[in-house]
Amino acid sequence: MSLDSKVILNMISKNLEVTLHGKKIDTANILSVSDAKTIRDNKLKRNIYANIVIITGVTGQDGSHMVDYLLEHTDAIIFGGVRRLSVYNHSNLSHISSDRFFLVNFDLTDSHSIGQFIEKMRPDYFINFAAQSFVASSWDFPRQTWETNCTAVLDILEAIRLYRPSCRFYNAGSSEEFGNVSYSPQDETHPLKPRSPYGASKAAARQIVKVYRDSYNLYAIQSWLFNHEGTRRGEEFVTRLRFLFSVSRRVSICASNVASWTCTFSSRLVAL
Repeated sequence: MSLDSKVILNMISKNLEVTLHGKKIDTANILSVSDAKTIRDNKLKRNIYANIVIITGVTGQDGSHMVDYLLEHTDAIIFGGVRRLSVYNHSNLSHISSDRFFLVNFDLTDSHSIGQFIEKMRPDYFINFAAQSFVASSWDFPRQTWETNCTAVLDILEAIRLYRPSCRFYNAGSSEEFGNVSYSPQDETHPLKPRSPYGASKAAARQIVKVYRDSYNLYAIQSWLFNHEGTRRGEEFVTRLRFLFSVSRRVSICASNVASWTCTFSSRLVAL
């Protein structure tokens, strides 16, 4: 390793020791892609068989649970893509103390950012939980919803095709894709009939995933996620508000555990 690389790595390591190992994370501790690549390269020198995993949406409920699961059950080196913000929004990650998990400055709506991230990090897995997730807001911001939930998926798949075709890609879909349902419960043969810009963006992303899988032989899949509650879900979600209100009135509600569906995908990752 060159002297410059050692200096950079030492600087990064000191920063992470202060911020990721049991202490508050704030925006000053998000790595650049170049610094993340330095860590990736040095980690792989010590364990050439370790998988490199990129996860978006790590500050949310599902992404943070996935980080926990992979840290416990694999030796993967995990890079969480986040945007720099002027406010602290990493409470779902504050419990993590691991030298295999790093936050990287990343914008899902910027195709250059996506391409650079995948080209330099060369991930084995790309798990996309990031989205504009509010159905009602999709009527107020239809273009932003489409770019975040659909165009970004296209950009990720194109970057994977160009720079890392062996990478396995997972995208979180939504029951909103079914829209005006024909029967219940829905299954994989149910037609997609979205009734909101949000549902349409997720349905379109599903078609793009299929097109890239069929056309380029990529490992690319999209699940259907229905409402699932947990303590890490934002209180601004309608079902979360109902949950909190019901608890306050001592009404018994069963809150779904995200691990039940993340394990299905993650167990395959562990086995591969």
